[in-house]
Amino acid sequence: MSELKLHKPQRKQVRTRSVKSLRTPNLICYEHVLKANAARMRSRAERLGCELRPHFKTVKTLGAATIATGGTKRKLTVSTLAEAFFLEAGGFDDIVYAVPLTPDKIDDVEDLSCRLEKFYVMVDHMDQVTPLLERMEGEPVVKVLVGVDCGYHRDGVDPDDPESLKLVEAIVACEDLEFAGLYTHGGHSYDCASVEDVRAIARAERDNTVAFADKVRRAGFAVPCVGVGSTPTCSNPPEHLDGVDEMHPGNFLYYDTTQLRLGSCASVDDVAVRVITRVVGHYKRSNILLIDAGWTGLSAQGKECGYGAIPKHPELAIVTLKQECGEITTRDGSPLNFESYPIGTILEVAPHHSCAATHQHAECHVVRDEFSGLILDSWPICKGW
Repeated sequence: MSELKLHKPQRKQVRTRSVKSLRTPNLICYEHVLKANAARMRSRAERLGCELRPHFKTVKTLGAATIATGGTKRKLTVSTLAEAFFLEAGGFDDIVYAVPLTPDKIDDVEDLSCRLEKFYVMVDHMDQVTPLLERMEGEPVVKVLVGVDCGYHRDGVDPDDPESLKLVEAIVACEDLEFAGLYTHGGHSYDCASVEDVRAIARAERDNTVAFADKVRRAGFAVPCVGVGSTPTCSNPPEHLDGVDEMHPGNFLYYDTTQLRLGSCASVDDVAVRVITRVVGHYKRSNILLIDAGWTGLSAQGKECGYGAIPKHPELAIVTLKQECGEITTRDGSPLNFESYPIGTILEVAPHHSCAATHQHAECHVVRDEFSGLILDSWPICKGW
């Protein structure tokens, strides 16, 4: 009879992944930079006497949202209902859907209002309220914010128009709706030429919204919350935010070269996210390096600014992005030293607009630091609307 041999189970080897192992183009995020950006903005909000309600539309991952909320998984802003469902499934609550409401979304609003303890919609016209009045009877009571135009002129009610107060009155008068306060977005701060200009818009953002809140209160209605904010105006805020309860920037978590130009962050080292790409071709006649990232990996925004920056190789600039490939040459037009960029070389691009670059990818790979290149985790990115 043969002797029974017992085999000690072999421990499964876990392969350590690094940035070099990734297929390019791909999206990476430096964890320590993300955490620092989040902590800095939370501290700023606390100093200004308001709460931070980060906008999810930039990062679009549960991991980054957890960091953004200081681990509470509460108080976020979204720009799509897909984002709201994605967060709800991940255990988040207290979510503002900050896009004017349309009738096709009422079923989802009802669903989310049942699933979440706090879910808010935003309106700026009576035609957006009417479908709610027609569909929502009894539970759940829908929490409604009124958007205010603080000078951006994209959306929001005119605070000087008497019809704006009537919109608030109509919401308050409906027992199936709860008037939850005011919301504004100073998006025109992105057009500023200086930090002083950004701060001027931040003051107007505050003053116009707080003044309308005072008008609503004088009419006899409580205003539970006044929310303001964009990344430029929250990164370089006014001297005070008296009368403001929440600030809701989003891009600050990653930042990008647009925010660097605006003075929202101090240096390119504050940009937490990168699109990595490989050199796939040398073309000496045209003085071009070909990379495997086109506008499908970076987005087509920012051509006039080189589509972003290449921090580890500041001598280089992207001149053209095709669908799947891009062309790089020297920033000053001098001849390339092709030997310095062998085919297969990984380049990191700090994007012109991190929101748009993130949207191009299915997941974000979290990297410990730029020296080790070690991937700590991979976060799925919310897709859809």
